[in-house]
Amino acid sequence: MRIYEWALPQQQCFWEFPLSIETMRLQTKKSCLFAFALLVSLGGWVASALPAHAAATSWVGDGHASARLITAVQATGSAGQIDAALQIRLAPGWHAYWRSPGDAGIPPSIDWSGSKNLQSTQLYWPAPKRFLLDGLITQGYENGVVLPIAVALDQLGQPLDLHALVHYAACKNVCVPYTALLTLQLPTGIAVPGPQAPLISQAWTTIPGNLSDAGISLSSVIISNAPSNAAGSILSVVLDTGRTVLSNPDIFVEGILATTPSAPQIQLDPEHHRAILSIFLTRQTPTAMAGKALQFTFENGTHAASFTATPTIGPLPRMGAGSNDVAILLIALLGGLILNVMPCVLPVLSLKLFGLSNARGDEQIQFRLNLVTTAAGIISSFIIIAFILVLLKAAGAAIGWGIQFQQPWFLGFMAVLTTLFAASLWEWLPIAMPGFTGQAANAGKSHHPRVTAFITGALATVLATSCTAPFVGTAVGFALARDPLTIFGIFLTLGIGMALPYLAVTAVPGLLRFMPKPGAWMIKVRIILGFALLVTSIWLISIIAAVVSQHAALIAGGLLSAILLLLFIRHRCNVSRPIFRRMMAALTIGLAVTATIMPSLMQQAIVKSGQADAAPSTIWQPFDQTRIAGLVGQHKLVFVDVTAAWCLICKVNALTVLDRDPVAAQLRASNVVTMRADWTRPSVIITAYLESFHRYGVPLDVIYGPGAPSGIVLPSLLTSGLVMQEFQRAAVPPGKQNQTEVTK
Repeated sequence: MRIYEWALPQQQCFWEFPLSIETMRLQTKKSCLFAFALLVSLGGWVASALPAHAAATSWVGDGHASARLITAVQATGSAGQIDAALQIRLAPGWHAYWRSPGDAGIPPSIDWSGSKNLQSTQLYWPAPKRFLLDGLITQGYENGVVLPIAVALDQLGQPLDLHALVHYAACKNVCVPYTALLTLQLPTGIAVPGPQAPLISQAWTTIPGNLSDAGISLSSVIISNAPSNAAGSILSVVLDTGRTVLSNPDIFVEGILATTPSAPQIQLDPEHHRAILSIFLTRQTPTAMAGKALQFTFENGTHAASFTATPTIGPLPRMGAGSNDVAILLIALLGGLILNVMPCVLPVLSLKLFGLSNARGDEQIQFRLNLVTTAAGIISSFIIIAFILVLLKAAGAAIGWGIQFQQPWFLGFMAVLTTLFAASLWEWLPIAMPGFTGQAANAGKSHHPRVTAFITGALATVLATSCTAPFVGTAVGFALARDPLTIFGIFLTLGIGMALPYLAVTAVPGLLRFMPKPGAWMIKVRIILGFALLVTSIWLISIIAAVVSQHAALIAGGLLSAILLLLFIRHRCNVSRPIFRRMMAALTIGLAVTATIMPSLMQQAIVKSGQADAAPSTIWQPFDQTRIAGLVGQHKLVFVDVTAAWCLICKVNALTVLDRDPVAAQLRASNVVTMRADWTRPSVIITAYLESFHRYGVPLDVIYGPGAPSGIVLPSLLTSGLVMQEFQRAAVPPGKQNQTEVTK
């Protein structure tokens, strides 16, 4: 790999070397060959040294990194300042450095010596990204960057001759220093925009502004002692966010010697519109940091801001506790209660209450005990889910509400289980464990009434995780963004909320008087509930079609149909011979096992072959977060819909709002770009996008626009009026919103 790095004396000697072909022909053959080889090896230098009467120089560098100088106009015009930029192009995976590179690296620098009619220049820096390599923290730009430059002319109406000697470094697994000599001339004349004007205009939008422009204000900057087991201090930046939605916030600190701050720990308090970004500083004491002016660059998704602040010594700031914690627990309790009326959970709840209405005397007492056990199964399942999520979070894995529905084996197992439960309701499968309806009518006679009740509660909980019901998303998002103790507390409250109907009927048997008296109608209701569970099985098969393939779904449906057919034959034909009963049982078990593992095997085969079902053509484009800022800069509205095939609330939103006018007409408008992020299958990109809004489940709908560059997050349950209202708010830039309100 070539490294273009020349000392100044070498550069002077090089430019004094006769470069014309005519001169080289007068030399000896040996000198000619030497000069020609030197000319070829340094072709980029020669091209860049020749004056360019255009808005851009040639690229100078190699396949890993190269640079050029560009201007927004093709002539100097009558203004005293023109916009220029240094553009650095990088190969995939390579990055250049910010003005504060971190633990290693060389930031871009420009020497303007030799320029004519140049009074001064000012280089501007977009907000950087953070990189971690072998324990070193660096800060910079990946895949290229455009650094705007404000160029002030010495004399108006005169040509401008720019000579820029650029030094920078690019890194991947190794770091390589680069040097480029870039020469560009602008003649006098009308300052007509050049081909690079849009690129420079877009680059200016990435330069950090003021916090007030982002709708955020600085509350305080506090430096505190780190915990006793850590050597260092904690720098806490407290921001008042107002109505601004924080999307993947980050903050970079300059002015701290001997250490590069790592990524901040973020605490959000939506109720009090406050955010705390806490940064651990090694080898720094509060006394040394207090009163020291620091430069901060705050990044919030597509918007960035820069400000200077001086830390003061104080205790670690905390979010509004007490009432806020109580409010979240009440939200979790209400969210768990609402889960009972979700389509996939309601059949299970109905079955237990149905059985209780049919129980009398001692049977009623036994069944009330079963209800308590069912409640215990629900609460225990929520605790187990919390434990698994805590372990996954500690391991750095992607976590979320309902992520098990992304696994084909889980879908196959649940489809088999709900099919067998439906068969038990029709009395085709008279076995003790899953036949909980038979136990309801004969409570106390079964060998495993408590075990079955516990499994029923666990089944209801697992089915509930496919739904982000109202309040559930808020509670889960709050929990998963916090410490393990908070996660356990909120998930325990969710479990109690979902178990509340069972506990209420157990504690107050008088509630049964509001239920109809037993009769022949109960047989019909039992059959209907069986079909409700069968519909759940069909829904699970449809998810297999989305997660794996339609072919896999057809096979799974065929296997489940064969299971139902065998159970029907066994029931109607009254097979009495033990050998035939064992053969049919073995065949049923074989079909059930096959239906469970088949989707996973087919998915592995599809991944190896690289084939997948083609997606239907719709108005929805694939999700690409990197395009959003550019589209908003073009005064477009962007609607992002994060959904999944197993999310019932997502389908309700689509059927009742997104696919109906006036929202459907708005989504088809020429100034609207629709993006759909499908979380049916695991996706690190989509999971990170969800987490940037502190959401850990679907649906998530966000509207971007000139009036909302950071996005407006919509509630889980959509209404047409709300969506149209937020579209209108996102379309109006902040400066014009007040004018609109005054006009109204």
